[in-house]
Amino acid sequence: MLSLRYKFVLGFLFLVWALLLLKIFILTIKTNDYFERLALRNMTKKEILVPTRGLIMDRNHELLAINQLGFSIALPPSLKKAQLQAQLAYLKHYFPDLNPTDALEDYQKQNSRYNHNAIIILDFIPYDQMQPLYAKLTQNPHIIINAANKRYYPNNALAAHVIGYLSAANTQDLKENPKSQYTHTIGKTGLEKEYNDFLQGEMGYKLVSVNALNQELEVLEKKEPQTNNDLILSLDKRLQHKADTLFIDKRGAIIVMDVHTGEILVAGSYPEYNLNEFIGGISVANWKNLQDDIYNPLLNRLINGLYPPGSVVKMGSALSFLEYLPITEKTSVFAPGYIEVGKRKFRDWKAGGHGETNLYKAIKESVDVYFYKFSLDISIDNLTKTFRKLGFGKKTGVDLPNEFVGILPDPSWKMKRFGAMWNVGDTLITSIGQGSFLATPMQVANYTALIASGKLPIPHFSLKEHPKPQDVLDGLQKSKLPFLREGMYGACSTPGGTAYKSTRGTKVALACKTGTAQVVGIDQNTQVRIKESQMEYFHRSHAWITAFLPYKNPQYAITILVEHGEGGSKNGPILKEMANALLELGYIKP
Repeated sequence: MLSLRYKFVLGFLFLVWALLLLKIFILTIKTNDYFERLALRNMTKKEILVPTRGLIMDRNHELLAINQLGFSIALPPSLKKAQLQAQLAYLKHYFPDLNPTDALEDYQKQNSRYNHNAIIILDFIPYDQMQPLYAKLTQNPHIIINAANKRYYPNNALAAHVIGYLSAANTQDLKENPKSQYTHTIGKTGLEKEYNDFLQGEMGYKLVSVNALNQELEVLEKKEPQTNNDLILSLDKRLQHKADTLFIDKRGAIIVMDVHTGEILVAGSYPEYNLNEFIGGISVANWKNLQDDIYNPLLNRLINGLYPPGSVVKMGSALSFLEYLPITEKTSVFAPGYIEVGKRKFRDWKAGGHGETNLYKAIKESVDVYFYKFSLDISIDNLTKTFRKLGFGKKTGVDLPNEFVGILPDPSWKMKRFGAMWNVGDTLITSIGQGSFLATPMQVANYTALIASGKLPIPHFSLKEHPKPQDVLDGLQKSKLPFLREGMYGACSTPGGTAYKSTRGTKVALACKTGTAQVVGIDQNTQVRIKESQMEYFHRSHAWITAFLPYKNPQYAITILVEHGEGGSKNGPILKEMANALLELGYIKP
């Protein structure tokens, strides 16, 4: 028998040989696939094919955002510093705006032993500029010329706050949107931001075989990028131009909306700014001019402008009175020039008052005291409950980024904001849209559409979206809408209405409500208030008018805000012109 020591030696040798054979098996068989893949990587290169950014067009396919065609210039990676400087000097000769120092720094950031792709030096050269230089530049073996495109807004400032603009993608953008590492740009504001993913399209790729010098030998596989990425909007460029002419030398906003679908035909925020100044990076001087402008052209007043809504909310207050108080639309109260609550006088806009007033007259003539008196009996909780149903104090859901919710004040809000108790005077001024009540023009337009149609639409610009209107009102509230509409018709279309005189010449039956939103308080001892036109500009009231048309068959809502416009009736001519334009362009049948 073999000795134990001999058995141990044989066992040890067997184990060693087994391990050696296993290692040979792994190296020769198991890792074969791995090394084949590694070799394939050394022989192939995958290039991402970037789709052209989608166009933006109005509802009639008129162009709002396009792409200019041109060229880019790149240099191969791994150039030595002397070679690189020589090439940059060569390019500087033909392109004087090139900064060699910045270009050198950018090249070195992107250059590494792992980068085999060309490095862009000039990202966009217009076709006309490149055409006479193309033959000369292609003779230089180091220069790589490729097709490129650049965003362009053919209408400059038209609907600037809606369309938005592109900018170079920063580090945060690259994290949130990986596609932007290939497009190098990203939507920063407006619809360019809201629909950025869609407008970018889907990336394609090309798999090619290369030699040791990284030269392409053969295309092995190719997937074309998706280009079905044009965005069609509900805007009408013709109506938008009309709005621009009506707002020359004015600050504010205008919205025209389909009351049934929420499609927006016009959306202007004024002053506007030239979108093309932002392409490729806005200059320091232009950026400073925009920031220093006292009229704040960068503010999107449509969804970020917060204003006291003033008397345009009186239909909402009336609806709340009819639901929560033992009154009807026929209930009449005497409306003097003011009422006194505690030691404070709550004045009507008409010094002598309006006399006996029912709901119809209260809306037609905008009788403040009518709303003061019923506000003494209604709780602020019930009043704000109605306003919230009508869309105030919350986002409308419009397809624009960063929409504000406004302020719908109540006792808890006041305590949190000011550390003070709510009082009855707060309820009175809230009922006429003053005090801490703040709303956006988009909220007012949406509320107007609800009164006209019976449902709260979701405003939107993209025609690929079809959000359903919200059925927010109960049966009683819906039954009272005809009385609110009748009062609005009186305001615009019958003698004595607050906007009757200023809307003469309209070719469409209008129903509207004016609003004059004070921006400075009136001293309690003031007997006769000076005229708005005599005040300093920034002390004048904001002017509102919101309307629907035609009266008997509502189709569109028009909301107009003019900052420091003195009084809502002064917006009547703008309303008239926009209403007539809708008729002339066939949106409304005579």
